[in-house]
Amino acid sequence: MQLQNKTVLGLYSDPSALAIELAVIETDGLDITKVHQTRFCPYPHELREQLLTYTTQKQPDPNFFNQLNHDVTQFFIQSAKELMEELFPQKIDIDLIALSGHTAQHNPAQKIHFNFGDAQMIANALKKPVAHHFVKEDLNAGGVGSPLLTTFWAVLCQKVEKPVAIVALGGISHLVYIGPVGELVGFDIGVGLSLLDRWVLKHTGQEIDFNGTLAAKGKVDERVLNAIMHTEYLLQKPPKSVQKENFANVLEQVEGLSPADGAATLTAFVTQSIVKAQQFLPASPALWIFIGGGTYNPTLMLQLAQALPHITTAKETLPFMESLNAMGFAFIAARHLMGLPISFPETTGVHQPLSGAEITQPE
Repeated sequence: MQLQNKTVLGLYSDPSALAIELAVIETDGLDITKVHQTRFCPYPHELREQLLTYTTQKQPDPNFFNQLNHDVTQFFIQSAKELMEELFPQKIDIDLIALSGHTAQHNPAQKIHFNFGDAQMIANALKKPVAHHFVKEDLNAGGVGSPLLTTFWAVLCQKVEKPVAIVALGGISHLVYIGPVGELVGFDIGVGLSLLDRWVLKHTGQEIDFNGTLAAKGKVDERVLNAIMHTEYLLQKPPKSVQKENFANVLEQVEGLSPADGAATLTAFVTQSIVKAQQFLPASPALWIFIGGGTYNPTLMLQLAQALPHITTAKETLPFMESLNAMGFAFIAARHLMGLPISFPETTGVHQPLSGAEITQPE
């Protein structure tokens, strides 16, 4: 089969519900030949609060889900329309939309996963086919559903010293390891910045710890940090994928600390979770590349620089630096079209290499 370039629009929602990323790329599923446009669209404040409320409920209301799913989908559609209208004068036509959506529920043990983001609504509104259900297809094939962008990172890191570890510092921390001859290992490290964001929102009303200022004012409570570092998930061998229940008790153990000490302790928790993850890698990385919102937190990045050798960021190292997750889902959607695998036994635990997605056509 001859591989052909496709122009793909990727839609990705950060697990912490801060924003969605959009990216339009040209790719044949083996390489990225051009990046046409990228965009970062913050969620409206009310919509973000509703998403955070839903994802922290133990028994969410189905009616609440339906309304929220509609609202989130409309936000995706409007953001994508605006981007496509900008590209129209350049005669850039989208072949496919890649939708990762916003995770509403994820339970790999029970093979349950569903997102906010209605693929049929998006396909109908934008009049384009939509690739989606990447995680669900992986779960059905015996995997844990994450991480799915390992082939994307391998392409971006072709000229980078190996072995290398790429860590996404978002609501969930993902790790991808690329060995000297292209070996791929990947897994979810832990809960990432989502608990820190929830702590800061509760105690200060701010959505994130801007510039790590609150954590920098506090002191790490070593007793609490030691307790939460014994969270069972952190000791579990890969392949593994985070679900909210894995870290349900962490904030309860931090309660009682001052806002600043709590932020400092939760920031240290992110750092030490990454350090601890090294035990599951085939070899020590020669380089650590960090991406995501956490790279804009100087307090966190300073901790990582003190704990790990040779750290850098995607902005300093990789050929592209904006909307990388949206770009990644666009890339694996193209791989699916070409029949190329996107997940492997060594990354998500699928029984055999899988080119997994579902394509929904506009009605």
